[in-house]
Amino acid sequence: MTGLVTNGQQEQIAIDLGAQAPPAPEEPIVVSVYAPDALYRLRGTARRARPEGVIVLEPVHDVERIQRRSAARVPIQVGVVLSFLDDPTPMIESIVGRTLDIGLGGLRVLTLRPVPKRDPTVMFTLPTGRSIVGATLVLSEDSTAEGYEVRLSFQDLDPGDVVALREMVEAYTA
Repeated sequence: MTGLVTNGQQEQIAIDLGAQAPPAPEEPIVVSVYAPDALYRLRGTARRARPEGVIVLEPVHDVERIQRRSAARVPIQVGVVLSFLDDPTPMIESIVGRTLDIGLGGLRVLTLRPVPKRDPTVMFTLPTGRSIVGATLVLSEDSTAEGYEVRLSFQDLDPGDVVALREMVEAYTA
C-alpha cells in the first residue's frame, strides 16, 4: 500500500491510505518513509483512526535508518581529526575520532564529544599511506552509547585524493 504520512495528533505517526482498504485492526506492519536524508523503516502496530482511511502507527517498535548514498563506502577505521577553521579567533578548534567507513562521497566518524554546529575540515591517512585533507559538510550527528556518530560529505576534494579514495574502495570491494 502507498499512503501519505501526515502530522498525526498527539505526536503519533498517522498515514492516510486514501481509498485503499486499511490493514486489519492492530496488525503488525512495516512502514517505509522516504525523507531527504535517508529511508526510514518503521516497525509497529497499525491501528485504525479517523477519518476513514487513516491509520496510526502505535506503538512503534523499531526505527531503522537506511542510508541513501550514491557512492559505496567501505568499513575502514583510521584516526581522523576534524578541525573547524572558520572560527574568527586565532585558536583552531579540533576534535579527534575514528572513521567507521569511508567512500568517495564522504565518511562516517565516531567522536567522544559532539561536533560544533559548523562544517569541519577533515584530516586522515588511508591504509595506503596517503594523507587526505578536505572540507566536509555535516549531514547528521547522532548520539550513541559509544559517543557521537557524525556523517560527513566531502566538498571539492583534490583530484589526487579522489583517485586514492576510488582505488581504496575498488580494492576493498573487489
